[in-house]
Amino acid sequence: MSQTRPTTYELTSSSTDSRTDPELQRLLESTWSERHDAGVGFRYRLHVERERIAEGKFNFLILLNRKRLTERRQPQAFQLDAPFDPSRFNFTRVDPAEVQLELVAPSPTTILINNSPVTVYHSLVVPDRAGQQSQLLTSGGVRVAFELLLRLPDRRYRIGYNSPGAQASVNHLHLHLLRIDTELYVQRAELLPVRGTPLLHRLADHLPAQGYCFVLRDPTTELEHVCNGLMKLIQALAEQQMAHNLFWSWTDLHRGGELRALVFPRVTQCVNKAACSFNAAFLELCGFVSVGEGTDYDRLTEDAIVQALREAQGDVYGMLDGIFPVASAD
Repeated sequence: MSQTRPTTYELTSSSTDSRTDPELQRLLESTWSERHDAGVGFRYRLHVERERIAEGKFNFLILLNRKRLTERRQPQAFQLDAPFDPSRFNFTRVDPAEVQLELVAPSPTTILINNSPVTVYHSLVVPDRAGQQSQLLTSGGVRVAFELLLRLPDRRYRIGYNSPGAQASVNHLHLHLLRIDTELYVQRAELLPVRGTPLLHRLADHLPAQGYCFVLRDPTTELEHVCNGLMKLIQALAEQQMAHNLFWSWTDLHRGGELRALVFPRVTQCVNKAACSFNAAFLELCGFVSVGEGTDYDRLTEDAIVQALREAQGDVYGMLDGIFPVASAD
């Protein structure tokens, strides 16, 4: 490998400059590929043994990746209000070879390889790594998620986040950046406007997961409003002690279209005790199911996945309709 030292890079604000940034994408992909091909920093070489689309209305993508289950770091157990604990593993302890980029704007953010990848170019986005923040999403984390997807020319990139109590595995603020080549149901999911909150919608009742969605159409006029609205929603969930998963995705993988920021609250927090074959985290809630056992790969059906997602979330709408009511049809 030619080098393992991270590159410092500056993002310009998408609220004033709408251009994509091919150099950013080149750096992300080349630094990831160099390390992966040389076996530097990774726990295993990414190898998806099999994949299929589950029969049904929602086209769940199911993949078999055994090494993700057997080789990944065991998740930590912690709840929503757990403070950062410097004595436990955190991202200040990673091998320097795992660091791909240091972004200096819009706020200091480190891009690390995910050493147990689910997809190609699966990286970790760590805002203010030296600040040692717990895994509660900050305004800086929200903003950099939008900025990265707005800048990357390839619209197959997505970003996800698991809060404490919602399958987060390390209590140090981080998001996941990964490329998914398949369309997921959340890109085309029916949305219902929420009364009193501009740009906020709720997923229709017939969908597999219960959640909310901010839609960004024009970054130059809407980005600040969407970021602020998303943070208010996250803070409202924290006040209710509701864990949550987030997912950012373009609606069109070729042209981009609209950028959706989806939020999936959970009525009851979960505690990670060990890695398992099927988890209801941000990927699964959005239609991407990576399993680590062949029996799960063979037997999982759309109905079984939907049931698992609904059991993981509980009756979110029943709990939150008083706070985020759907606008009436008339």
